[in-house]
Amino acid sequence: MNGRPDLYRVFLTAAESDSISAAAKRLFVSQPAVSGSIMSLEEALGTKLFKRESRGIRLTPEGEVLYEYVKKAFIYLEAGEDKLRDIHTLAGGVLRVGASDMTLRFYLLDYIERFNLLYPAVRLSVTNAPTPRTIRELRADEIDFGVISGPVNQAEAAGMELVPVRKIRDIVIASDKYAVGADGRPVRAEELADYPLIMLEKGTSTRTYLDSLLPPSMRAPAIELATSDLVLDFARRGIGIACIVEDFAREDIAGGLLREIRLDKPFPPRDFYLIYKKNYPHSSASKRFIGMLTDDGGK
Repeated sequence: MNGRPDLYRVFLTAAESDSISAAAKRLFVSQPAVSGSIMSLEEALGTKLFKRESRGIRLTPEGEVLYEYVKKAFIYLEAGEDKLRDIHTLAGGVLRVGASDMTLRFYLLDYIERFNLLYPAVRLSVTNAPTPRTIRELRADEIDFGVISGPVNQAEAAGMELVPVRKIRDIVIASDKYAVGADGRPVRAEELADYPLIMLEKGTSTRTYLDSLLPPSMRAPAIELATSDLVLDFARRGIGIACIVEDFAREDIAGGLLREIRLDKPFPPRDFYLIYKKNYPHSSASKRFIGMLTDDGGK
């Protein structure tokens, strides 16, 4: 390409106008300017593109070949401009979100539903993964932003913006099979070491957080599972007592299927965080979604 796309615009207009004067009117320039542009393009390509005739101009065979390609090129360029306008007005585009099972279910899903109702033309791409993987995907530009649960490894999140958006609470639950704490008295964490303990597997933010708080005797649970849903299922069946985020067990506790074992030193609350790259050129869809989360003030 000769590096002068404006020359191709003049060429296309002249080819579709059949005269220099008509092309000049359409382009709002002088006739000599149109003639000069055509001559520059012919010199750059080393071939004649038009035949000058008494009634105007006509494409040469070489000009006809070039015209078909230039016409298609400008069609694609205009389609691209239209697509960008659609994205800017949220009449198109894609939103790429990363989140864990927990942050999706108990926080993000309501916002995704609302966004989809407001902007149905924006395509949603949701990656479901634990916090460490979500941060890696964000760093690799595979997602626009994530919603993760704390604690967050500050080294892994270096260069990221972290905005707390919701508090969560970790608890210990059990079925009626286990009498510990059934009388309502607060229980020391060390007392739970005598029972089969169910926890999420290592590598999750929840497990990292609990391991930092529990005594050494409880850091090797009897059962390690990949999801909180499975932790809940095992607890329901009385296979052990479980550490879980309260949101997962709330309905079962209210229905009497499980009960919370009160600890004398309850786990401190932690946060869900919105995480995204600082100084990153976010799409209009991403900016709008992030705005929805932050405008709600973490509710």
